[in-house]
Amino acid sequence: MEERSTMMHRDMPPLLITWLTILSIASCQSVCPARCLCYLNQIPRTIECSRQGLQTFPENISDIVEHLDLSSNFLTGITDKINRLTELQYLNLAKNQLTSLPNNLEELINLRRLDLSDNIIANTADIASINQLPSLKVLYISKNQLLDLKGLTSEVLQAVDAGHCLIKELGNASLNGLPGLTTLNLAGNPLKIIQTPVSRTLRWLDMSDCVLNYLYPDTLSGLPELEELRLVNNPTLVYSTRHLTLQHPKLKRLDVSRCNLDRPGLHGFPSLTNAYLSHNTIRILPDRIFAKNKQLMHLYLNANSLERLNASTFEDLMKLQTLDLSANNLEDVPAMTFQENIDLRLLNLSYNSLHRFPNFLSFVTSLDLSFNLISRFNANSLENMPRIRSLNLRSNQLQLLPSGLKSKTLKVLDVQKNRLVELHNNSFVELPSLQKIDLSGNRLTEAMDPDIFEHNLDLTVIRLEDNPWRCDCTQLYDTFEYLTVPVSKTVGSSLICQSPANVSGYSWEAACFDAWNTDLYYNKDRTWGMVMVSLLILVVLCGSVVSIKHTMRIKRRVLEQRRQLELSEERERLRLLHARRNHRLEEEIEDLENSAEPRINPLELIGPPSYEEAVHMPRLVHSMDALNEISVEDGILRPMSSVDNLRMKKRRTRRTKTNRKRTQSEDDLLRREERRQERIRRERNNSSGNICETIDQTQNTISRNSRVSTTRRFRRHSIVEESLESSSSKDRPKPQTPNTKKKKRRQMFRDEHVTDDEASDVQIMNFNRSIIIRELRREPRSGYRDSFVNKRES
Repeated sequence: MEERSTMMHRDMPPLLITWLTILSIASCQSVCPARCLCYLNQIPRTIECSRQGLQTFPENISDIVEHLDLSSNFLTGITDKINRLTELQYLNLAKNQLTSLPNNLEELINLRRLDLSDNIIANTADIASINQLPSLKVLYISKNQLLDLKGLTSEVLQAVDAGHCLIKELGNASLNGLPGLTTLNLAGNPLKIIQTPVSRTLRWLDMSDCVLNYLYPDTLSGLPELEELRLVNNPTLVYSTRHLTLQHPKLKRLDVSRCNLDRPGLHGFPSLTNAYLSHNTIRILPDRIFAKNKQLMHLYLNANSLERLNASTFEDLMKLQTLDLSANNLEDVPAMTFQENIDLRLLNLSYNSLHRFPNFLSFVTSLDLSFNLISRFNANSLENMPRIRSLNLRSNQLQLLPSGLKSKTLKVLDVQKNRLVELHNNSFVELPSLQKIDLSGNRLTEAMDPDIFEHNLDLTVIRLEDNPWRCDCTQLYDTFEYLTVPVSKTVGSSLICQSPANVSGYSWEAACFDAWNTDLYYNKDRTWGMVMVSLLILVVLCGSVVSIKHTMRIKRRVLEQRRQLELSEERERLRLLHARRNHRLEEEIEDLENSAEPRINPLELIGPPSYEEAVHMPRLVHSMDALNEISVEDGILRPMSSVDNLRMKKRRTRRTKTNRKRTQSEDDLLRREERRQERIRRERNNSSGNICETIDQTQNTISRNSRVSTTRRFRRHSIVEESLESSSSKDRPKPQTPNTKKKKRRQMFRDEHVTDDEASDVQIMNFNRSIIIRELRREPRSGYRDSFVNKRES
């Protein structure tokens, strides 16, 4: 069986073994602790429980966790259960209330970093169990209440951060328990005395922000491997006197900034490469003061009180690369000060009181002379700097750049915030390698001639902003074209006009847009421009004509439709009117046919008289022109006006009557018929037998003629209706009313008979009262004309 199981394991594929391993690990995992974030699927596997207000060590922490963060809680102790976290590499217990560690930490064999900073640990004996951690490399115990480092033991510990504790002394035996220590931070402690600490492996020591007073020459003798020492911000520190100074043969980096030193005191460090002496009170640098620091490469003497430099101050510094002398009180630099610093790259002389460009010999590649009082310099000022590449003259008082400034290596020239008012045409001719020039913040007003930079073929950046430009568009065009075409050398929006007032505050491009576009495009493309404008105008005109025609066509169509609609409505209305009138005429004809009463009085005649009736009618006394207005009084016929007046009135009456409606209403006919019958009854009672016979004959004749007159009237109405259809509704005459009839002039005549036949003495009717002769409507000339006179038998 054992052999069979062994064979099965041998035949099992590697992928399956990997999955089984993962499943076995997952089976050992526990649930993620409450109020914690678990990232167990990433590398390193992390659980974060910081700032959760935990007071006890959380349970159910996964066994495979590698980084555990329990910082910023209220933990007061750690139990032995932490030993099950065998995979743990980093444990953060900072900002808690721990006073000690568990006595047994043997199972944490992979722990490399332990952070116990910002707790209340008062003695190193309370954390002595760290010596059980075989892989511990870094220990953070800063911001605790430790008074000393004695008792802290670890064979493998390499870095200890004990800053901002209560350590006042670093004795001989303070580091004896840390044989592998290489880095020690004691910054921020009330450290005052150092009694030759011993550590064969220590290389980095920081005692900044302490209260160190005096360091003896042999203070660092117990630290043979020390390479970097930081003593920043120890205001009362003294480590060098006129005859003695702190010594260390292997120290390479020393930072004693902000220590109130009055001398460098570096001659005890022959291997020194970096020296930071800034923000002290050093006033004088004697000759060859750095002669024993032949390895010095970076020297910072900025923010001191240096007033002058000697010609041999930096002699023998053959490897010096960086020299910072900024923020001092230097007014001049001797010409031979930097002649032996053949590797010098950066020389910073900014924030001094230099009044003229220093004419010294140097192999510097970058020279910073900004924030000085330099007002002028010569064209040959750069000839003694054969390697110069960058020259910073920012914030000086230059009014004019020298003509023919010479340098074959200069690439960057910064002269911003000076007082330059113009540029010479040959200012940059002898600078063939120039790549960048900064002229911003000056007093340039006139446009530059692009020919100034014709020899600077590598020039790519020209800064010209913050200048009081006077925008003469004609002069600025060439400059703007050079700066923006084909490759932009400046930001176009940064070029702002100050004058004239109408464009103040505008950019060059905005202020001169119209002028430049006219010059650029109109002269060159005038023909095409005219063609395009003409085509555009033609298209607009054609479109306008088409749209106007279309609009008029639509309007005509709408008017035609409206006219057709009105005409159809008018025809329909006339048809209804015609039908209604035909119906009334038919009824009138029927009434006349049914009427058997004779028609005696000619005043009651409706149609034209027959021949027999006309023979018995009275004769006209005057001509037809006087029939309109005639009065009969005392048996004498009298005209009311002259013949001419009668004719004029006849014409006016005829014109008026032709416009009136030729038909009468049904009510008028009924009233006329009633009056006629009433007269007939009266006449029957008063007339004689002869007259009765004559009346009988007359009625028979009227009955016959009534039919003819009715037919003629029907025809006349048809003609009138056809004329109404052809004419507008506004031309139709108004119907005749009783009021209009009353307005007609009337004629009075007496009971006297006159006929056309003078031989006739037959008296038809005798009237004892005057009768109003009414003027009947006139008919067309082709018909008959009704008139009323006294009847006489012819």
